[in-house]
Amino acid sequence: MSHTLSLPDEVYQLIKDYAAVRGQSAEEVVAAWASSIAGQAREPAEAVYDPADDPLAEFLGVGELTDPEAIRHHDAVFAEEDGTGAAGE
Repeated sequence: MSHTLSLPDEVYQLIKDYAAVRGQSAEEVVAAWASSIAGQAREPAEAVYDPADDPLAEFLGVGELTDPEAIRHHDAVFAEEDGTGAAGE
């Protein structure tokens, strides 16, 4: 069985470019990503991040977040996600 997804043109182009560099089709990249998150959904809630499962891992650390306001926003978002409410402390 197969399904069709609608993506904005800009998103599809990014996926297509990413795939081309790796000699893959956009469909192969999306299928690999979907398989990795499907596997994570079956794992216990305390799943550990594994860069091998992240097709965008090579981009980690490419930039640097130095603006204090951006850092505060980043911290607030993660505090909301984990429910600690620790942002701004």
